[in-house]
Amino acid sequence: MMNLKTGRYQMPIISVIAILSMSLVVNLPGLAISPVMGRLDQIFPNTSELEIQLLSILPNLFIIPFVLLSGKLSERKNKLTLSFLGLVIYLLSGVAYLFAKNMVALIVISCLLGIGCGLVIPIAGGLLADYFFGKYRVKLLGIKSGIAVGTIVLANIFVGGTVDINWHLPFIVYLIPIIPVALYPFLSKAYLSRHLINDVEVATASNNTQPVATAFSSSTDEKKGMKMALKLMFFYAMMTFVVLVITYYMPFRMQNAKISNLILGEVTGLYFFAMAVPGFILSSIIKVFKGSTVLAGNIFMIIGLVISTLFTTPLSFFAGAAFLGFGYGIIQPILYDKVTNTTSNEKQSTQRFAILLSGNYMAIALGPFIFKIIESIIHDHSLMVPYFISILIMVVMIVLNIVYRNSFAFSTKEYLNNE
Repeated sequence: MMNLKTGRYQMPIISVIAILSMSLVVNLPGLAISPVMGRLDQIFPNTSELEIQLLSILPNLFIIPFVLLSGKLSERKNKLTLSFLGLVIYLLSGVAYLFAKNMVALIVISCLLGIGCGLVIPIAGGLLADYFFGKYRVKLLGIKSGIAVGTIVLANIFVGGTVDINWHLPFIVYLIPIIPVALYPFLSKAYLSRHLINDVEVATASNNTQPVATAFSSSTDEKKGMKMALKLMFFYAMMTFVVLVITYYMPFRMQNAKISNLILGEVTGLYFFAMAVPGFILSSIIKVFKGSTVLAGNIFMIIGLVISTLFTTPLSFFAGAAFLGFGYGIIQPILYDKVTNTTSNEKQSTQRFAILLSGNYMAIALGPFIFKIIESIIHDHSLMVPYFISILIMVVMIVLNIVYRNSFAFSTKEYLNNE
């Protein structure tokens, strides 16, 4: 059986695939709802606008507490059992969507979907942190990020092709947990105890160059590590908040510019594709930008924002989406790795993942409301306000990146030692 080196072990490739397969489910909540939201008031004539909005908001709101709960429980409970429970809830929600007949059922199912997804999300990254070390961890976290975003690209194609056939069909994407459920036996203790091989030589070399070995490795540093995890969470939340202009506001700007829905779908697809690419070539990107890789990601993002703010041609929207997605895709897996290095206690790696990811989902769930509040304060409800706010945030983040370029949060010099 073919094995992959992890920096400490040699793991069967089927087990690595089983861990990565969990990333297939983490970004899907809310996706299948989008193309049918405009039709729900016709399907269910007495449906209010609030009820329709709840279908996209509730999954992300329920994800947040259950991400944190999963991270906390993973310190004491079996991670695999928690993830399996989450996957089953997720899968059953997907099945229930196919038979839903009223808005109340759809809303309840959306809540269950958020619960199941919330339980799985931090463990999908936590297991990689448990078994992979040094450059192997960075590479696999990049692949994990690429798979999670790439799934959205493929799911969007499927959803767009089925929504006109039957409004239930887009919900089939929520059956994707059947893949990690089927691969679950290859992660069991019994299976790994027979097939996981210690790789002492690689482990020694990897441990000598891990950021964790020089960052938050002592018990007295655990509080500092927690503070850094919260800072990384805030950084991630800001980055996610910025890219909301693509999913929430760009479609309306393109409609105002008389750009067809076909091009809108292509621009959205390019955005997710550009976000997925860096995950698969992260090591090469770090070699190019060295210790300033996070800064490079921020610069790509602000270029995308400026292009899509100043111009309203199809080309400008394509370019803006590509730059924004690529920059965000660079930063995301780096943050995944850094947050696992804020603790020397392997049992807490999933908890730290949960803290980081909660920032992402808080930004997704609360971002539109924050934009609305700011618009009300400045008495300007134009579509350009979120763009200007996002540019301002990116300017601040770039300044902080330059000023604190050698800090744990912004520097990527440590990864150069792992190549």
